[in-house]
Amino acid sequence: MMRTSHLGALRALEAALRTGSFRSAADDLGVTTAAVGQQIRGLEEFVGCQLFVRKPSGAMPTVAAIGVASELTAGFGSISTVLESLKEPVLNNRLSLSTSLAIAEYWLTPRLPNFYAICDQFDLRIDTTHRLVDLRSEEFDFVIRFGPKPDDTQDSVFLFDGCVVPICTPEFAAQYGLSESATSLEGVPLIHVKEETTDPSWLNWARWSKKYGLEYEERATIPEFPRLSSGLRGAKEGLGIVLCGMVESFSALADGSMVMPFGGKSATRSEFSYRLVSLRGRARTKTQNDFRDWMADEADAYRDEVKCLLDR
Repeated sequence: MMRTSHLGALRALEAALRTGSFRSAADDLGVTTAAVGQQIRGLEEFVGCQLFVRKPSGAMPTVAAIGVASELTAGFGSISTVLESLKEPVLNNRLSLSTSLAIAEYWLTPRLPNFYAICDQFDLRIDTTHRLVDLRSEEFDFVIRFGPKPDDTQDSVFLFDGCVVPICTPEFAAQYGLSESATSLEGVPLIHVKEETTDPSWLNWARWSKKYGLEYEERATIPEFPRLSSGLRGAKEGLGIVLCGMVESFSALADGSMVMPFGGKSATRSEFSYRLVSLRGRARTKTQNDFRDWMADEADAYRDEVKCLLDR
C-alpha cells in the first residue's frame, strides 16, 4: 500500500505536468522550486522510473509521466470535490454550468423563465468563458460546447448546429438594393468579425461570396469587430451587413428588426454543433436531470423555429 506521504509528491507531479515547469508548480503550490524537485525525485525513487529529464533549459516530462497526467488531474479534482461536499451540505437544487457569453446572453437567458416555471427553487451558477473546461477536474455539472462530438468519457445532448448568415436592417437592404436576386457585393458596406472558432466550415466574406456566386472585391478598409455580438451591434446601427451566427441573430430576425437580404438559402450550417456535455458516470440530482431534459426540449423547439425562419 502506498504511504500517505506520497500524496504530496503526486501533487507536486500533477502541478509540474499541468503548469509546465517546476518553478510554476512551486508558485501554484506555494512552496519552493527545490521542494517540488525533491518531492518528484523521491517519487521517482519510490516508483522505480524516471519522471522528468533534467536539462539546463529545464525539466522535461518523460512518456511515463505524460501518460498519467490526465488521471492525476482528475484524481485531485475528485478529492477537491469531496472536500467541498464535506464542508457544506449538497443542495439538491444547485446546478453549475459553463458556457460562452453568446449562448448565455442570446439563447439561454431568454428561455430560463420556462425552466423556473417548472422548478422555482432552481439555484443556477453560470460561468461564461471561451476556454475548454475540464469536467474531470473542475466543478461544473454541465458545459455547453460548440465543437465536434465529444469522446466516450462524456455524455452529451445534441442541441443544434451552428449556422452563419448575412444579416442587416431592412432599411439597409432597401438602400443598397439587396435581395435574393443580387449578384454582387460591390459598393455594399461589409462588417468583418474576427473568427472565434476553429470550425473549418466557418465563412468570411470572401469564402461566402464565392460559395453563393456573388461578385466580391477585397477592401482596403472594412469595419472589423472582435466578436459576433459587436458585429451584430454595428449592423443594427446601419454600418453594414454582417455574417452573423444564428444564435446571436435569431431574436432580431424573428422580430423583424433585422433581415436576411439574400434569403434563408444564404445560411451556411457549420460542421460543429452545440451540445450539452456532462461527465459520464457522475451522479446527477433530480434538478440536474430535469435541466438536462428541459434543455433537450428547448433545443428541439428552437431547431423547428430556425427551420421555419430559414424557409420563409
